[in-house]
Amino acid sequence: MNGPDGLFGTSLRQPPTNIEAEQALLGALLTNNGVLSRVEEILEPEHFYIPIHGAVYGAARKMVWDGGRADPVTLRPKFEGDPRLRHDETALQMLMRLAGCMVGIAYAAEYATTIRSAWFRRNLFEVCSETADLCCRPGELPDSAVMEGLENRITRIATGSIAAQPTIQIGAAIGQAIKGAREAAERGDGLAGITWGYRALDRMTGGLHRGDLTILGARPAMGKTALGLGIAVRTAAAGNSVLFWSGEMRAAQLGARAGAAWAGLSTLSVFTGRRYDIPPHADTSQREPLAPYQWRELEDGELAAASLPMQIDHRSGITVAELRTQARAMRRSRQGLDLIVVDYVGLLSASSDTRSFNLTHRMTEISKDLKNLAGELEIPVLALAQLSRESAKREDKRPELTDLRDSGSLEQDAATVLFLHRDHYYLNKQLGDGNIPRNDRETDEAYSNRCANLIQRTRDSKGKASVYVAKNRHGATGACALQFQDMTTWFRDVDESEHGPAWTVAHGDGQ
Repeated sequence: MNGPDGLFGTSLRQPPTNIEAEQALLGALLTNNGVLSRVEEILEPEHFYIPIHGAVYGAARKMVWDGGRADPVTLRPKFEGDPRLRHDETALQMLMRLAGCMVGIAYAAEYATTIRSAWFRRNLFEVCSETADLCCRPGELPDSAVMEGLENRITRIATGSIAAQPTIQIGAAIGQAIKGAREAAERGDGLAGITWGYRALDRMTGGLHRGDLTILGARPAMGKTALGLGIAVRTAAAGNSVLFWSGEMRAAQLGARAGAAWAGLSTLSVFTGRRYDIPPHADTSQREPLAPYQWRELEDGELAAASLPMQIDHRSGITVAELRTQARAMRRSRQGLDLIVVDYVGLLSASSDTRSFNLTHRMTEISKDLKNLAGELEIPVLALAQLSRESAKREDKRPELTDLRDSGSLEQDAATVLFLHRDHYYLNKQLGDGNIPRNDRETDEAYSNRCANLIQRTRDSKGKASVYVAKNRHGATGACALQFQDMTTWFRDVDESEHGPAWTVAHGDGQ
């Protein structure tokens, strides 16, 4: 076999396969792990026709991602006693046989494309066959349901999101849960996942759970980027490796925010080198330059952040596939990868296959791809989301799950959904310059009481934020409080000193 020619050697009525291409690709991978970089963006384990082939590819990929070497010897323990083995082969014999199918690495990408094409056509064959069968049984389903089902399944095939999830025996699943509980107990932090960097959020959710997609939604001006950045920085300070994708702000702007928070300065001070913590000069209206101690604080912030295992990707409009490539590369590095933060999901681009679809379809694809990414890498993915205007129309302005309806399947795909809200922003807008409009037929006393109440509520809400856990597959829902510093645009736990460090490198304390 000198190339990927002759893909379909079967009858037109038979689903296509190419076993030789599968064997040749696995042989190349087991012989030279560098092949993975050529095919990992093309192939998933479920694309293989032979189940054991997909399992070998998945196990080898994970081993390489984790920094190991994948070959017949290192992979053998994972397949000893596997029921998918041929009755006349041991695990080592099967792996050695596949390694012997290597015919060179030059064709690896072409073999991968051939395997994926066969997978695509098999699934399309199945969908079309089932749809044809339905069409021959009129009245069983409405025409609209048949069409919708066909469209949805074809979309999932086109985006490669049909994943035949591997099964696990129930006892083994309980064992995994017990193992996770023991590990959490041994750590002593009470977390089932990794820390949010904020004790209030850790207590509410048990941490960011590996393999989960978590949504943090908010209306504009609530501070979702500030909280997302705070979570990323503080999680990194706790020793976790973080990838922060920013579709709106450049890395220097995010760095300015983190530096300003460390130094207790306005972000404008970082950009201009001028003081915004004191009024401008009365005669010239010019602001004073930063004092020497403030420059030192900024430089200390740079040093404090230099050791954090956190990377910023500020490429705008990338797809989840491009984000996956960056995440995989980071995972393979010595630093590893424990958390991805996406700011924000609406700024990611859909794949070329669905760009002509409506917004809901595109967002559904992005949402499912993010969920799959979390499961594939076995890390939490925290995606920030901008909510619809409906929450702003409510009297209390507080967000609800229905505000995610314009965001595809985000609510369904997420294991946890949180909403960030600051009453002070809306109350302050309502207060304006203090000239509060009077209602029709409002008495002087009623107007005076309403104004006094609004002023008091605005004062009381300053520096306060609420995070509502609206959905939580792992526990209870509810609300927790954080403090928000307007000048530095930084969030803290309510029991933190506003003059304390913006983050603390932890030594086993979970903060």
